[in-house]
Amino acid sequence: MHIIQISDPHLTPHGDRPAHQQTIDPWVKLTTIIQDVRTLPYQPDLIVFTGDLMHGGTADDYERFHAVVHLMKAEFNCHVRVILGNHDDRNAFYTGYLPADPGPYYASRMRLGNNDFYFLDSKVTGFEAGWLAQKQLQWLGKHLRQAPTKRAFIFLHHPLDGPTMQNMHYAILQNTPALLSVLRGHHIGGVFTGHVHFATSYVIGDHILNVVAGSAAYDINCTDPQVHEIRESSSYQIITVDHGQVGVVTRQLLQRSDIIDTLKIASTKFLTKHPQEN
Repeated sequence: MHIIQISDPHLTPHGDRPAHQQTIDPWVKLTTIIQDVRTLPYQPDLIVFTGDLMHGGTADDYERFHAVVHLMKAEFNCHVRVILGNHDDRNAFYTGYLPADPGPYYASRMRLGNNDFYFLDSKVTGFEAGWLAQKQLQWLGKHLRQAPTKRAFIFLHHPLDGPTMQNMHYAILQNTPALLSVLRGHHIGGVFTGHVHFATSYVIGDHILNVVAGSAAYDINCTDPQVHEIRESSSYQIITVDHGQVGVVTRQLLQRSDIIDTLKIASTKFLTKHPQEN
């Protein structure tokens, strides 16, 4: 089984310039990714967009993105799922992308063979950091308990806390222990996220694999905790599941060395105010 993960495309709303002085429009970068997927020696079974679909945007912009997703479903004959990120506009997404308002969060699950895929909504309006509401965690736990023989793969926008996230506490999922508590004792194939614009992986909890994808739009070097450097780049990743084993390959399609912008970070600590919107 092959899963394509495309994270943080930050597609440019109509009439706007790309974020962070990018010279290549993110829509062009997405087209290049789709063209690269066409060259693979297999058809994907699932394509997942893990958040920050648009960099803001209106309902019309999400409608345009939905048209691209529809074409991808038809061309690759596979499921395509999307997740909201902190830069997405929830109301515009609900109006332009969805046929109906799903409620306080946009979470879903699907089954392929002996594998269950969960798509969680960690976005909280007004915050860069993420949070999973108790009601959503209860929903996840209920379905995990109902399918004890299935291997579960978890997708959300914000990374869980781990050894390579020490400088990113202010931006990642703020209630990682609560999610790990729900996952404990279940057959978890991995947790797959994005958001931070650099690729990394780590094992936490009950030896759960966590893989963070790079961005389809630009990368961010967070080596200096207080000054993050932004560069033009584009990548996506391929998750392969084979007889109980999981492997991930990054497809780096663009990488430039020039710094096009910087982000100044006042504090890297966890938020003192929990972003509990849902």
